[in-house]
Amino acid sequence: MIRPLFRLIFSLALTSSAYSTQVLPVLLNPIDDLLSDMNDNSDFISLNTVFATKMVDDQVVRFTSQSSNGNLTLDFALFADATPVTRTNFLKYVSDGDYVNSIVHRSMPGFVIQGGGYYTEATSSYLVDPVPTDAPIVNEFEISNTYGTISMAKLGGAPDSATSQWFVSIGENTDNLDNQNGGFTVFGRVTNSTLPNAAAFGNPTNFPVWNAGGALSALPLIDSFDKSRSLTVTDLIRFTSVTLEPIGANDAGESTTLSFSIVRNSNPSAATATITADSKIQLRYLANATGNTTITVRATDSVGNTVDDTFNLSVQSSYDIWRASQFSGDDLANDTISGPSANNRDGLTNLERYVYNLKDNSTTLNPVEFSETEISSALYPTLTFSIRSNLSDITTRLQSSTDLGQLDPWETATHVELARQSNGTTDAITIRSSTPHSGPKHFYRLQFELNE
Repeated sequence: MIRPLFRLIFSLALTSSAYSTQVLPVLLNPIDDLLSDMNDNSDFISLNTVFATKMVDDQVVRFTSQSSNGNLTLDFALFADATPVTRTNFLKYVSDGDYVNSIVHRSMPGFVIQGGGYYTEATSSYLVDPVPTDAPIVNEFEISNTYGTISMAKLGGAPDSATSQWFVSIGENTDNLDNQNGGFTVFGRVTNSTLPNAAAFGNPTNFPVWNAGGALSALPLIDSFDKSRSLTVTDLIRFTSVTLEPIGANDAGESTTLSFSIVRNSNPSAATATITADSKIQLRYLANATGNTTITVRATDSVGNTVDDTFNLSVQSSYDIWRASQFSGDDLANDTISGPSANNRDGLTNLERYVYNLKDNSTTLNPVEFSETEISSALYPTLTFSIRSNLSDITTRLQSSTDLGQLDPWETATHVELARQSNGTTDAITIRSSTPHSGPKHFYRLQFELNE
């Protein structure tokens, strides 16, 4: 489908177009799901590396549809320099007139609407014809596939196979589309003023989805389509006009500063989430509380454009969770470094650091208080000590020896728990040996074992 007139008009417009100083917010580094130790006071996540702004062209590509549902437009604001190969490729299809009379050929509610693959004309002998394609382009994935972003479609298992087909995310597709086939290249955003139209195209109440077979198995149609008759051109969402227009006054901002807010915390009884003055999420863990929560943070630019990121947080208490919070990479998988019996040059094993709720390389322990309880004129050793709360995976043993284990091996002494007081993160526990001490001297120690 060659239209020399369109090619001339668009070539003139493109060569005279200059990059603007306007920007739109994007998600660059989605927050990973977190597994946190309930006995930590709080965690901080810097948002300045999670979100950013990207410069956009001072013109949008406007797709104008024609159907009995009314004429709806989609304005595509293209990133000026973030994805140069993809931008050039897309604008060439525009300047060649290949998208005129193209259709939305795929609608997946809550996921995507897709176009750029097929066009139709009233004089065509077929309902649709494929858009003529140029050579495939290299993948340029960098920006996350969030709600309202525009990305290139491609063949499965072939990252560098995009040609003419594009899609708009009408759902939050970060977890899905960022992590398959090399990531799907985001090269623009639908402007705020026309984003409701993209959502309408993907709403089966407005445009019911019809299985026309093959690549048209999720074809959106006008709402008055009678399924008892054959499809015609007028039943489709057809873009009869594709033009370059100035970007709307309030569709992009000039400030690169973003503001942040927490828009969802599904279970605040597990953790609270707030934004600090230096643009961090502060996660606070509540005393003796475990559980899972889903948190959504939003970045907003100076004119109200937004982008969201959602992550899951699991707050639990176990040695494995503590280990994951203290070590990373190869160290996390190396028992000689992060295993319970490993000693990290501070005189304490990792298990002891976990039990005593020590942070980083701190070796400051709460003192163990020793006393004796007299029962029927016999003296029973009594110890009071502090360890972290809710240690369901630990067994505490009281051991005794007359010579610190040199000739008289340490033996486990049965004991009873007399008292336990908690301040939310640590428990002060008092235990008493079940048998009185004998002889002129006796030594006692606490030993902790990780349950299998």
